[in-house]
This record gives sequence, C-alpha cells and structure tokens, in this order.
Amino acid sequence: MERARRIDTVVVGAGQAGLCMSYVLQQEGREHVLIEKGRALEQWRSARWDSFKINSPIAYSRLMGQTDGLADTTASIPLNEMIRLWDECIAQRRFPIREQSKVLAVERTAQGRFSIRVESDLGPRRYDALNVVAAPGNYQIAKIPSFAKYLDAEVQQLRIGTYTNPSAIQEGAVLVVGGGQTGVQLAEELAAAGRCVYLATSKVKGTPRHYRGEDIMFWLDRIGLLTTPKETLSCAAERYDRMPIVGPDHPISHHSLARLGVTLLGGLRDISQDGTTATFRDDLQANIAFARQGYEELIDVIEDWISRADPTVRARYPTPTAEPAWPAHPPLLASAPPASLNLRKHRIRAVVWATGWRADLSWLQIDEVRKALDPHGLPEACETPADGFYWLGFHWLRTSTSGNGAGFHRDAPHVAARLRRGAGRNS
Repeated sequence: MERARRIDTVVVGAGQAGLCMSYVLQQEGREHVLIEKGRALEQWRSARWDSFKINSPIAYSRLMGQTDGLADTTASIPLNEMIRLWDECIAQRRFPIREQSKVLAVERTAQGRFSIRVESDLGPRRYDALNVVAAPGNYQIAKIPSFAKYLDAEVQQLRIGTYTNPSAIQEGAVLVVGGGQTGVQLAEELAAAGRCVYLATSKVKGTPRHYRGEDIMFWLDRIGLLTTPKETLSCAAERYDRMPIVGPDHPISHHSLARLGVTLLGGLRDISQDGTTATFRDDLQANIAFARQGYEELIDVIEDWISRADPTVRARYPTPTAEPAWPAHPPLLASAPPASLNLRKHRIRAVVWATGWRADLSWLQIDEVRKALDPHGLPEACETPADGFYWLGFHWLRTSTSGNGAGFHRDAPHVAARLRRGAGRNS
C-alpha cells in the first residue's frame, strides 16, 4: 500500500468555509491541504442558474484575505463576476487545493491521528494528518421528495443545478416546489418571462431587502443578529430555518408574486402514483402570515435599536419607506387555494424542485464523531469527541451565521486556535 503523506492538517472541502480555513492556517504557517472532489467553490460554479446574483453585499461575501478594491456596499454582483473575484484571491493566496479529489474515508489511527483516503484523477492517495477540519458544505445532495418518481416522463423535472433559465423549460405551466429564497426567486423569474407559474409555498420568514437606506445585511450586523450565539436558540427547530424570502437586489413577498400572476398554493403534500395529481397542504395563509410576521418582527428589532441609539446616530438614517413588495394583495388573502391539481388539466409540463440540499458525510468513519451528530445527521458544534477533528461551515455551529459566508471569518480562527500541535511532515 502507498505510504501516506504525513501532514499537519487536512481540510475536507474547498468551498468558502474551507478556503477561509486555509487562509488562517497559512497565516499561522501550518502545513495543510484542501481536498475538493470537484473544483474549488464547485457548488457556486455548477449549482446556480444563469441570472443568479450574490444575495449579500460584498462585505459579507468575500473570502478571508480577498482584496478587490470594491466598496463594502457593492451588491447584487453577478455570479460569474463574483467567481472571478474569488478565483483571483485563490490564485493570489496560492491555497494548497487538490481538486478532483474525492475523500473516500476519514478514520482514526492507532496513534490517535487521522487517515484520509482519497481518490483523485491521478489515482489513490492517503494522508496521515494530525488534524482534520471538515468543511464539505451543507449543499452536496439535492433533496427531492420520493414521490417525484411518480411524475410522468412527459413532465420535465429540474432542480437547482439543472435549471438554467426560463427558455430551457418546455412549453406549458410550471410548478415550483419550495417557498424559500430559491423558490421565490425562480417563481419570480419565470413569471416575469411570461410563464404560467404555480408555487408550492413553505413556512419561511420574510425580510426587507433594504431598510432606512441600507442593505438589510448591514442592519443584521449592526444589531447583532449575525453573531447571535447558538445558546440563544429557543428551540432546536430554529437551527433549520430556511433563508428568508428576498431577491438579490429587491424584496420579494407572497404578495408581490401574486401581483405578478403567480398562483400560490400550500406546501406540496404528495404526487399520486399514477402521476396525474399533486396534492397540497392547507397552509398557504399560515405561510403568508408567518412571512409577514418575520418581516415585521425584524423591523421592530431595528427600530428598537435606533430608538436606543444616540441622537446623532439616529439622525444618520432616513425615514423608513415601505417596500413595494410588501403591501397586501387582497385577492391573495381572500383566496382558498385548491387542495389538489390535475397536472394535465392545468397544463403543468414542468416541475422545478427548490426543496433544498443535504450534506454528504458518507466518508466519515469515526464512530464517536458520527454518534455526536444531531437527529438530522448534522454537526452541532465545531468541536467533536475526537481530539483534532473539527467541523466548519454548518449552520449554528457557534452562531447564527456559522453556515454562511458572514460566519466563516469568525469560526475559522476559532477552529485554528484549537487544532493540535505536533509533528506534521515526514521526518
């Protein structure tokens, strides 16, 4: 068997979290390697759609060490431009990435180190690491309901990663399933392109895009919601809250979608085994109310912060104006959506699954680490029962932003400070 390369730290995954970890390790002079099964930032490259824009100002989207000369407030950046900026940072920093290298297994050795088996385009490789930082990402395997298999072959099925633009969908009506950030953005795009759109909604909070002259991300930062510690969670379910419904440069609401002509439905319950009928939950009005409540509660928190600020600080912010997406659309509030739809009768020829992702941790072969995962099979903290093994990039590891770019900058140094020190290289 090939002798394993002895190394200080292996980082599993070269997404944003892994690259931030690499930057911190570089600053500390620690030998490490990032193992990436595709290309660096692969999910950004291959699991988005043509018109996708970054949903946060660049201040919350940069890699650690990224210098781009742009104002922090620069927002709504097209994805291809953002990837260009990220690639420039990767090249400048010379992160030690091994692309097209799939981690097959991470195991403990008798010496208390870690054995990492990798299959790459250059053949199998092994690493003998003192530390492992696992940052594979939350978005590895698309979550598609099992009843999707009942849909007739004539019905085109797409998901994030296969949907590109409205022209790629065959003629007829479109059912978008999933009322989170992705689902509402795609429903809006399809309706704006003149398509007949049905949206199966979900229980997701609403949010302003801008408030009192600033992007909402700056407000979330200013009032402390980006650093909310996980200990403040009122219930475990809050860990799995979806990203709020919003556009990259404008607000979206159920009401704005209805005004565009989107037919809103309750959550998708099932597809009949003969593939003809979709059934829906009776929760549309509850989903609309939940989004409105989240929107208003956030504004209340911001207003409370402003009210307690010094008068000179309060004077910086203009009087709030209502976002045009959020005034109620009376026909929507009065609607009683159907409990079922005959797909052929309503000419629904395509279904777009915006139903989320799950992590792929099939490579993890350390029993005590697997047993510490939550009931959803996800890590609950950066630390694990295995000394030297850490998680990075999952939701609520330490704060409300541990699972996105705004939190990686905080969690990577936290993990680096806890890594074991000892012999790394081959002697």
